[in-house]
Amino acid sequence: MPAQHGKGGRAFISGALREALVCPVSADSAGHRLISDYGEARHFLAGSAWSRVGVQVVPVGPASAMSLTEMGAPRHARFRGLLNSAFSARTVQARRPALERLAQALVARLRTAGGPAEAIGQFCRPFAFTTHCDVLGVPRPARPALYHWSLARSASADAGGREVHRAEVELHRTVRLVLGELHRRPGRGLLDLLIQKTGAGKLTERELEGLCASLFFDGHLLATAQLANALLCLLLHPTQLACLRAHPQHLHGAVEEALRYSPAHTVSVPRLATRSGHRAAVAFALANRDPRIFENPHRFDLTRTPNRHLAFGRGAHHCLGAELARLEVRIGLHTLLRELPGLRLAIDETALTWSVTPAIRTLGSLPIRWSEPRRARRPCSRVHRR
Repeated sequence: MPAQHGKGGRAFISGALREALVCPVSADSAGHRLISDYGEARHFLAGSAWSRVGVQVVPVGPASAMSLTEMGAPRHARFRGLLNSAFSARTVQARRPALERLAQALVARLRTAGGPAEAIGQFCRPFAFTTHCDVLGVPRPARPALYHWSLARSASADAGGREVHRAEVELHRTVRLVLGELHRRPGRGLLDLLIQKTGAGKLTERELEGLCASLFFDGHLLATAQLANALLCLLLHPTQLACLRAHPQHLHGAVEEALRYSPAHTVSVPRLATRSGHRAAVAFALANRDPRIFENPHRFDLTRTPNRHLAFGRGAHHCLGAELARLEVRIGLHTLLRELPGLRLAIDETALTWSVTPAIRTLGSLPIRWSEPRRARRPCSRVHRR
């Protein structure tokens, strides 16, 4: 599915796709389907009749072989088990104070620089990537190179197979250097934990390098996009934003509704039917707006309940970083709305641009402005004349 670029803040789903239940991926791929029916999507994501093995056709580098999304059972369970503890709800919640401090520091920079500002480049992206690197325990000097090659590997909408392959090879090389540094100077992140497991014989050195490199494919990019999408949802729905300001307890509902209404992850990884060989994938934005499941599905409603969206997938391949992404969006929105009064778009919504690939749907930029609180006037002292 080719990358698409477009304008328009509310152009979340085309009219034709809204009406489709199951539509073909392309005209010449008989039997290949894009699933938009919610019930079928749940069955597809959690069922064992579909396999990811054998679907990848784009030339890839050494890390893709260790990407969890490319693995089938039982291999997937083995390697995911090595990562689960770092992304558990308990571990993620323990990181809340660090995320709050980071968000506060980034907003303080925004206010010092003054508005208008570009929310993605000046807040969402550094917030998500710094959090990602902190969880993994990446030394600060290595972060710029990792970000560069990660972006080239995963987010370039028009990159060809050779470019993606080269970026992955360079990403893998950079991760190898990081692991070498951590061998010499151990830290306290997930990469250090995986190094210890390698020493205990649970990973080979080759598996270690590939698995660690694969952790930079999409996670922080999807978190960046989802935070920006969620912020835009609120800015485009002032009544809902006012409701959230008046009732902060609805923050959880606002995050979940943004995940349903404007998911950053566009389409699930394609899988093959183990019996027929037919190929299929889930269109998350469409399944999340199935009118048989969600009342008024095209309405953004932060009080919606229940809200059993599929933005993070389902089953064995449910997004590993789902709890971390939720916390990032929650803290990001809370900090921006609290510290930047009168937060609003700095341009007309029709001027917003989008980049859409089968993996991610992201804004090109998100210009914002806000109202600096007025300084209180000092009371005038009376002059008493004798």
